[in-house]
Parts: sequence; structure tokens; C-alpha cells
Amino acid sequence: MPVAAVPVRYVAGVDTLLVSGATLAGLAIGGALDPVGQRLAERSRAENERHRAEREAEAVASGADAPSPPPGPEAGEPGGEPVAPPKALPTLLPVGRSPGRSVAAALVTGVLFGAAAWRFGPDVIVAPFCVFFAMLVVVSTTDLSHNLVPRRLIYAALALIPPLLVLTSAVDHRWHSLAGSAVAGAVALGLFYAVWWFFPRGMGFGDVRLAAVIGVTVGYLSLLHAYLAFLAGFVTGMVFGLAALAATSLGRKTLIPFAPSLAVGAVFGVLWGGQVAHSLFHAGS
Repeated sequence: MPVAAVPVRYVAGVDTLLVSGATLAGLAIGGALDPVGQRLAERSRAENERHRAEREAEAVASGADAPSPPPGPEAGEPGGEPVAPPKALPTLLPVGRSPGRSVAAALVTGVLFGAAAWRFGPDVIVAPFCVFFAMLVVVSTTDLSHNLVPRRLIYAALALIPPLLVLTSAVDHRWHSLAGSAVAGAVALGLFYAVWWFFPRGMGFGDVRLAAVIGVTVGYLSLLHAYLAFLAGFVTGMVFGLAALAATSLGRKTLIPFAPSLAVGAVFGVLWGGQVAHSLFHAGS
């Protein structure tokens, strides 16, 4: 059964000033967030290493064998025996201060902010999706540079996006959309958590958190939008993984950064999910 979607403006004469302003804001925000993401990634990595050392020290003090390290950054959380980490794909972006990476992040964020303004027009809903797009860019860069998704970035997004979605519902009387947001977020969290629980070597817990944010945000448009976002994310991840493995000498058990693929799928779901869904239902009617 089709799920009611948020009405969207596809008007030829979208306010140029709005799109230009949003793009400029995205350039500034993306450039500022990139070094912040790097610092948070370094802090998360240091915390992971410290916790690993503490567990090993406790095991040695108790006379037991030292436990194996967790399966990946931020993945060794409650629920499962620690296992030896798989090989990780070499980082594809430089670590730390990098003007080139910061400029690229600013440009991508600016384009996405402009696309959100074009997609929704002069509506308060632009605000939560701009926050969402900014978060997607910075977690993608940290995953490609550090092979991890800092939890603080996810928590910051969760502190901002749901209240903005509630404000959008209050202004535009879209309270029904919050139900789709909650359902999509819960389903995404549950499914990704199950995958991480049973196959901890193949996914970091940061991806589980990211999936929940994607479900909450894209699910606000409709459950079908969220489904298409995750479908596109998995297809992108498969293509990226095959290409990365073909270009390296690492085996098929190599840990591939998944956050960028999820981000690409989420952007696709937001910007074009409605058109794709309409085409599918129209073709099937």
C-alpha cells in the first residue's frame, strides 16, 4: 500500500536566491565541519585504543588470555564476543589537516544544500535536510580517512534533525510524516543491528547508528523513500566494494567503508526517490 509522501515543489522557477543562499551556506558549513570531523575521528580512535588496552590489561591481571581486539572502530559494543579484526581497505582520503579534502567537502556540501533548496523550495523542511546532508558528507570523509564513523557526529545529528522534523510538522501540518520517520528509523536500526550482531566483522557499529539517522530522516518523506535510499546504498556499496577489491590485492574479507555508500543512497532517496516511486507505481497501475 503506498505511503503518503510529503508534498514537494517541482517548479521550474524555483527561487534562485534561495538556492544560491543555501549553496553558499553549504560551502561555509562543509568547509568548517571537515576539520571538526577529523578531530572527532581521532578522538574516537584514541578512545577505542584505550578501551582495548584496558580490556587486555584486565585480562592479564586476572590471569586470563588477552582478548582479541574488537571487529572494527566503534564496533565492539555490548552484544557479542570480540573477534580478530579483518583487514581494512587502505584509507582513500588523507588524515588530519588537508586543504584539498576540506575544499572538496565544502563543494559537495554546497551542492547538496542547493539541491535541498531546489527539491523542497521555500519551506522549513529544507532545514532538517540540510543538517542531514552536512552530516552525510562529514561522516563519509571520516570513514574514508579513518575507517570509522564518529559517534559524536551521529549524536549531534540526532539532537538536531528530529526536533527540526517536529517543527516542520507543526508548521506544515504533516504530523503523519513523523510516524513514517519513527517506523523507518526503528526498522533500519533493528535490521542493521542484527547484521552487526551476527556478522560483526563485516560492519562497524557506526554504520548501525548512521542507518538509524537515515531511516528517521528519509522516512519522514515516506517509507518508500527510505526503502529506495537503503536499496541504492546497498547497490552503491556492492559496486564500490567490487571496484575497491579489484584495484587492490586484498581479499574478499576486507573491511570496506560503508558510510559513503549509505550516504549516496540517502541522497538519491531524498532527491529522486519520489520520482522513482511515482514511476514504479505509475508503471504498475
